[in-house]
Amino acid sequence: MKTPQVSSNSFTDTPAWYLGTSAFWFATSFKWFILFILLPLQVGTLAKSGEANQAWGQVVALGAAWAMVGPALFGWLSDRSTSRFGRRRPFIAIGAAMTVIALAFLGAANSLPLMMIGYLFLQVSDDVATGPYASVLPDFVPMEHRGKASGIIGLLQLTAQIVAAVVGFLLSGNLLAVYGAIAGVNLICGLIVVFSLNERPSPSVATAQPGQLFNINDWIAPWRSADFRYVWFSRALVALGFYIITNYAVNYMKDVIKVFAIPGLVTLKDPMQAAIAVVLLMSISGAAISIAAGRWVDSIGRRKVTTWSGWAMFITLIPFALIPRFDAILIIAALFGAAYGVYMASAVALVADVLPDAESSGKDMGIWQASVSSPQIVSGLCGVVVDVVNRQRPGLGYTAAFLISACAFLVGCQLVRRIKGSR
Repeated sequence: MKTPQVSSNSFTDTPAWYLGTSAFWFATSFKWFILFILLPLQVGTLAKSGEANQAWGQVVALGAAWAMVGPALFGWLSDRSTSRFGRRRPFIAIGAAMTVIALAFLGAANSLPLMMIGYLFLQVSDDVATGPYASVLPDFVPMEHRGKASGIIGLLQLTAQIVAAVVGFLLSGNLLAVYGAIAGVNLICGLIVVFSLNERPSPSVATAQPGQLFNINDWIAPWRSADFRYVWFSRALVALGFYIITNYAVNYMKDVIKVFAIPGLVTLKDPMQAAIAVVLLMSISGAAISIAAGRWVDSIGRRKVTTWSGWAMFITLIPFALIPRFDAILIIAALFGAAYGVYMASAVALVADVLPDAESSGKDMGIWQASVSSPQIVSGLCGVVVDVVNRQRPGLGYTAAFLISACAFLVGCQLVRRIKGSR
């Protein structure tokens, strides 16, 4: 394994540097949080009666199929970039601009085929930026600071969900305003990262021979590392568990919970607000613990922290699946969110530690990112199963899906115990 060489001129151990270079994680989390609540409802208005979960699952699966290759492709292209603006920054800027166009298309879509095209375009745009962007941490941050950096990334991602929840509440019912807010956050955060990164073109890339660019062994190489395989499948299972919850939370609220009340305190008016409230509590508890968790990751070790968080997520999701009461779900969501926040603090640091080749960090981080997006295919196809089982017994399909989610979190987090190249 080649050890990443981090330039002392490009990294400073200051809050401003961490926050500035991690800002686009805020934008992507903000975007997908709102869209995974908004889009199922938008698709549901266009789908046939009784097929809302199936239709939404098809949309998600189409985008995820592309996302299996998109991040790695654009990460690979950025590895070979000789732009005077650096390897990663041009892709971040272009992807952010493309995302705005894709959001405008989605906002205007008035049929299921147009929704599918718009969602695919959005996924491509996202990959243009985030494929290269994911390599910023291994490119710039020394190993002894990666837990801190990963914790701040987790904090920004979870804080973005809190802000997104507030925006969702305030703009509920105004589709174009929601899409406009997402586009604005995306552009602002993209600019912050572009101006925060101090990149230089790679001399080794600039002198590469054209015949060396296309080599299938480059794409196979990371899979030869057992550590990389374990970290990939670990992240894939955790992502699967998360997507199952978020994909069907709104419809679960609408079909099963129905009454969104905390006795004596508040009653929410619709399923979207209820789903936002649940995920908001997860995000608040996760954000509250993420900075401390980042310190644990650096001091205790990535593997132990991840293993503990997996057991905690599994234990809290069992009652989530079995107790269809809104007040109980809110309590469970807060406990689950704290465990998920701990996991988020270790996830990026763990993969950064085991990358096989520093010169191909963009491609390899892109391949790792496919572990985040490709499970959407499986979670999307779960929509068919949810609808079929629900027809046999109302609500049973959601219970089965959430139990599967709990097991995915547990198994995924236990896989990291086999990793040898990280603490």
